[in-house]
Amino acid sequence: MVEPTRVGPLNITSRILGSVPCSVPFFVKKITRLLGGVLKGRNLLTLQRVAWLDQRAEGFFEGMRRHRPGAPMSTSFDNVYDLTTEQLQLLDDAEEMMLRNDLGAAERLLLSMLEADESCIPVLSNLGHLYGRHLSEFETAIEYYDRVLAIEPDNAWARDARRRYLRYV
Repeated sequence: MVEPTRVGPLNITSRILGSVPCSVPFFVKKITRLLGGVLKGRNLLTLQRVAWLDQRAEGFFEGMRRHRPGAPMSTSFDNVYDLTTEQLQLLDDAEEMMLRNDLGAAERLLLSMLEADESCIPVLSNLGHLYGRHLSEFETAIEYYDRVLAIEPDNAWARDARRRYLRYV
């Protein structure tokens, strides 16, 4: 039986298995064996989710530990545009504001980011999304998507969004 210990929200799998990297099914099998029974239903799903989240979090925080402030951040996704940690955080903040329907604050934040870097494709795309989806200002959304396509002609997401909003003009 595993002794109960205080563990943080991340190192659950490594605390139980040591430093052995493992897949989610292996982790579930090992825990089931340690608990001396068969996990079924909700307990099994919960354990699978914990293992999966733990692996995702460890990968993310490993990238954060190796990060230097001001340098492009090592992320679980490809940072194609070499955004800094600050830019990524501001984009996250703007997207969160849009989800909370704080559209004025999101617009101000994105426009201030655009002043700092006029060719930042993620900022231009988010502004297009804000104006098209949330504010129904389709002409303005199309202008931002046109700017994205002028910089990156193969950007399928901007091309599709631009085409969607062209129907309303």
